[in-house]
Amino acid sequence: MSFKQRLYNIKQEISKLKLSGFYITNITNVRYLTGFTGSAGSVLILDDEAHFFTDGRYIEQSKLQVKNCSIHIVSTAHYLEISENKLIRRGATIGFEGDYVSVSLYNALKNCLQQGKWEKTSGIVEKLAAVKDSQEIESLKTAIEITDSVFDKIIPDLKAGAKEINIAAKISFLFKTNGAEGDSYDPIIASGYLGALPHARPTEKQFETGDFVVMDFGALYNGYHADMTRTVVIGKATNKHKEIYNIVLEAQLAGIKAAKAGITGAEIDAACRKIITDAGYGDKFIHSTGHGIGLEVHTYPRISSFNTKPLLENYVVTIEPGIYLAGWGGVRIEDDCWIQNNKCLPLNRSTKELLEL
Repeated sequence: MSFKQRLYNIKQEISKLKLSGFYITNITNVRYLTGFTGSAGSVLILDDEAHFFTDGRYIEQSKLQVKNCSIHIVSTAHYLEISENKLIRRGATIGFEGDYVSVSLYNALKNCLQQGKWEKTSGIVEKLAAVKDSQEIESLKTAIEITDSVFDKIIPDLKAGAKEINIAAKISFLFKTNGAEGDSYDPIIASGYLGALPHARPTEKQFETGDFVVMDFGALYNGYHADMTRTVVIGKATNKHKEIYNIVLEAQLAGIKAAKAGITGAEIDAACRKIITDAGYGDKFIHSTGHGIGLEVHTYPRISSFNTKPLLENYVVTIEPGIYLAGWGGVRIEDDCWIQNNKCLPLNRSTKELLEL
């Protein structure tokens, strides 16, 4: 899908909402609509035109990347440029991203652009961006393949005496030396009792025999985020290790089996949660089952009990149930999954067999 088509699609959406235009300030959404990869920019989309705003750092970059908008290089607030050039006609109703605009920015918009009316919107770009085109799918596949490859390379380092923080650092290094821009997010390496913290930060703790090690990491490629979790055991797995691991694996496979276009996030969440609840650990599954991935690592849609909207073809989402036992450890297994009309295709190739290392 071209950036021109994306802008057209947004115009179609704002027309349905009876809006005269749409002001986008979230930098990820700016990138999705224009291709601009800088850190400062906004876009004003009107019925028959689009305007891109940035500052002097990005004069040449915006010329190279932004093709379907009038480019404005400004030395002040972007909305002042909109006001001074009278880009919004008197009486127009302009949507803004209510999830990202601060109270101070909203007040500034009202004060500076009194000729227009501002209307809060939510999720317009995110819902369009959730349906991935072929180029986006290929970027995600590459990010995921790099992630799988780095997991293969790091396995020999996963042994008693290894430090969480050193494993995390090596993963980040390997991403950059294997074709990624870097990390999708800071790696989570949580061993032993720290594995009961779903978003634990790596510490100086050393791996010990008998530890589960929860490893949640992903590569960033062409702006697109991979997000994978694997859990390994240091030494020989006990019956308890095997029990907890197999419950989570069964739950994850049930979620993958349930997922396809037309199924809601809530239904996938329920499929995973039922397995864990029936096994007696329902209160130890303490987060939602997954989320969309793309230009951000957590994006629309949510795979949770609160999402009753059907998934669409070409969404890419995570499915990642877990069990967390305070003082002992945890297990999470996560794949990035491509939603298709009649099935869900996990894109990760890394083994989900319980590795005893």
